[in-house]
Amino acid sequence: MLWTLFSVLGVVGLIGFSYQRLIVLRRWVRWAAPYVAARPRSEEAPRLAREELDEATNELRWQLQKPALIPQGCAKVAFWLGALAALMQASRQLDGGAVRDWIAPLLSLSSGCCGALGCAFIGRAAEAEAQRLREEWNALIRRSTRDVAT
Repeated sequence: MLWTLFSVLGVVGLIGFSYQRLIVLRRWVRWAAPYVAARPRSEEAPRLAREELDEATNELRWQLQKPALIPQGCAKVAFWLGALAALMQASRQLDGGAVRDWIAPLLSLSSGCCGALGCAFIGRAAEAEAQRLREEWNALIRRSTRDVAT
């Protein structure tokens, strides 16, 4: 039962770690919202907006490169953690235990599978958020280069 508890707590921790990555990405989406929604109004504004745009683009670039990398890695670790705990528990029961003794390995394996699915869904959500922000940011850059007089 100790292995089951270890597996479940580890999987919950990995899901939480993956969700933290999604939260960070959503903070960047909220941070970028004023830039995406703003339009320059005067002659001085395009130059300032362009400088701010360059700085913001540099800050966002690394955030949007692989947004689902951490959740995908956590999904693999969660699955293997559940499988390892199930194997450790099953190896003790090979001598021919009762059917109820096989509940703990099945619970460990199912927690690993659920954790892998949860992290995969979080990864897909992070990828969708990043794709949406990437498209909005690219539209902002195209719009700002059209608005700036050269």
